[in-house]
Amino acid sequence: MDNREAYIALNLLPGIGPLRVAQLLQFFGDPATILRASKKDLARLPGIGERLGSVIRNWTDHCDLEAELEQVERAGVQIVTREDEAYPELLRQIHDPPLVLYVRGRPETLNCPNSIAIVGTRRPTTYGLRMAEILSIAAVAAGWTVVSGLALGIDTAAHEAVTRHDGRTLAVLGSGLGRVYPQQNLPLARKICDQGALISELPLQAPPDRRNFPMRNRIVSGLSAGTVVVEAGTRSGALITAAQALEQGRQVFAVPGRADSPQARGCHALIKDGARLVESFADVLDEFSGFGAHLRPAPLPKTSPPAERETPGAGLQLSGLERKLLELIAEGEEGIDSLIVRTGEPTASVLGALVMLEIQRLVKQLPGKRVVLRTGEIES
Repeated sequence: MDNREAYIALNLLPGIGPLRVAQLLQFFGDPATILRASKKDLARLPGIGERLGSVIRNWTDHCDLEAELEQVERAGVQIVTREDEAYPELLRQIHDPPLVLYVRGRPETLNCPNSIAIVGTRRPTTYGLRMAEILSIAAVAAGWTVVSGLALGIDTAAHEAVTRHDGRTLAVLGSGLGRVYPQQNLPLARKICDQGALISELPLQAPPDRRNFPMRNRIVSGLSAGTVVVEAGTRSGALITAAQALEQGRQVFAVPGRADSPQARGCHALIKDGARLVESFADVLDEFSGFGAHLRPAPLPKTSPPAERETPGAGLQLSGLERKLLELIAEGEEGIDSLIVRTGEPTASVLGALVMLEIQRLVKQLPGKRVVLRTGEIES
């Protein structure tokens, strides 16, 4: 048995997780040696004892490695272990990285340093869904990978926005890849595989279980440079993801909501505790300025009289719709719904174009779904 198969076998064993394997590796050196160790040597280790020592020593009684590998091959799933180059570098840095990752889709998308988690409640408001969509579209436009958990609500909105705009997205499941949960997201899961990957550390046929989701959440945050919480109640699992991101030394962002909205209370608590307030993806890019600096245009004149002011966006490569929107917004503060009507373009196209203009710091959003030019305050 080689080390790769040993990692997969250890991951199948009950009661043996990443932290215990890390302890065993300190003593035995590599995973294959762990499975060959004597029961006596295993039982002497703190935290292992006689019971777990017996499980490891008699590992073939507790899992069927050959059957698992056969099912994985038939399902078209790949297994990435810690020893593989495809294993995500960001995930290696957390204190309890998964022993293996089951991957369906494109494994090459796992190693994207410019990746952001977008998570939130399963019971979002219309505002929350819209913010998840806008942030995700902006992430795609900026070349970032969006990571989430395929749950209903905010997670689904984020994944769907990315797939509609041909971006990269990773979905981390709280079940095995052979038991995609929730079932109603199966069509979405297939789209994600085309543009990114479905990921799980659980055996192929592991069912969804409440205990799996907090463990899943550490992978969501671990794969990401930062985590954006869009909407979350005070008991939302998204707050667990945020807490794990902080433990991993990653940045946490939160989208503010209405003061009287239960779905906003978790985000407001995060902001009070020091999370960065996010109104647009430009706030994320500001935090990671090395990634976003190339998206900022040269500063526009700040003091030119209106008759002499340079056309907003002059010299930039903008789409026809982006230029049309700039022309309309240049007339004065404008509502997003009005812009959709005046351009006659699909809502998603207008939102995507506005996001691109916001990323390039040509416009900014105001309360009440209104936008205005930023020509008087663009940063250098």
